[in-house]
Amino acid sequence: MEINIMQDFNEKFKEMKYKPFTRQQMIDCIEGKGAPRPGVAIGTWIHLDLLSKDKQEVLKELFKKYPEDMQEFYVKKPSVFGEPGDKYTWCDVENADPSIGRTTTVGVDEETAISWEVYDQISKDVPDIEEPDMFCHAPEPDGRYRLAWLSGGPWTRIWTYRGMTNSMMDLYMNPQRVHDINRRVIRFFKAAAKRGVKEAGIDAIGFGDDLGMQKGPFMSKEMFREFYFPYYKELCDYAHSLGLHVWMHCCGDAMMLIDQLIEAGIDVLHPIQKYALDEKKVVDTFGDQLSFWVGMDLQRILPFGTKEDVIKETQFLIDTFYTKEKGRTIFTVNNRLEDNVPIENVVAFIEEAYRYGTLKGAEKNE
Repeated sequence: MEINIMQDFNEKFKEMKYKPFTRQQMIDCIEGKGAPRPGVAIGTWIHLDLLSKDKQEVLKELFKKYPEDMQEFYVKKPSVFGEPGDKYTWCDVENADPSIGRTTTVGVDEETAISWEVYDQISKDVPDIEEPDMFCHAPEPDGRYRLAWLSGGPWTRIWTYRGMTNSMMDLYMNPQRVHDINRRVIRFFKAAAKRGVKEAGIDAIGFGDDLGMQKGPFMSKEMFREFYFPYYKELCDYAHSLGLHVWMHCCGDAMMLIDQLIEAGIDVLHPIQKYALDEKKVVDTFGDQLSFWVGMDLQRILPFGTKEDVIKETQFLIDTFYTKEKGRTIFTVNNRLEDNVPIENVVAFIEEAYRYGTLKGAEKNE
């Protein structure tokens, strides 16, 4: 089976300008065993259907020349709100969706916040961990590393249920309910990890929890330790027992929490957000303990910079994060790509990540 996959790999990518990493090369990159260049894996951060038709066509052609270094796909996501009898949902309470019947736009909390009275009516066995179509988006294996992206993590889940303001108060006023939500999320994630190995041949799971704001985390180190560290560690320990890596997306400045993410067992962190974090400080502090799914800036550089700005920033990121001896660097954008980004900037970033990254890798052989 493995031989056939590698034969398919060599045949599929033989005409590419840059051959993608094999599964083993990506594993080595993540685990600090070296990589001939930085990885490039745009992942679930580009949704072609959200871009204009002309941009879609440009990117389709680009990826024919520059294939990604791994296969990434979404696990089928449970719906946020369902009705009684719906099993693959986070809330199966009738008419619980706060937006039902609204004709005007309201604030974020009002759009999402449910009461604890509603939460207490949610069935204990949802989302259904036996959902037959959980891996319906998984592509056929082709010799590359495979990452299954799950839904938002436990911190994301509570503010999806309760709204951001309520969630921050709940950490103080309703601690046991917070733990109950965390257990629900980790139950689902662990089941998805186990099934993913058997049903989709995955090498990693990934989830998102935006722990950081622009100038610091949402909670103290002590609060994170109490409410989230134990569940992250439980998930990572279980994933590692299955031979999986754990990838995590975390927007904002979570610098004071990264040591706990490492202790919990997170293997790859995204995006190391520019203007919120100091990239060099992150690498100097944690570079031997963690791999980075480095995100090109979407706040300023990609949408508003010139092509030259993008190329310069790409080179800076490679110079900062990548060493051939360790690898530990994969490139993408730092969040979902929106249609306001000039397509020439996206192309310049991807092309330069391969070109300059390959050059840096070759230089270290001299």
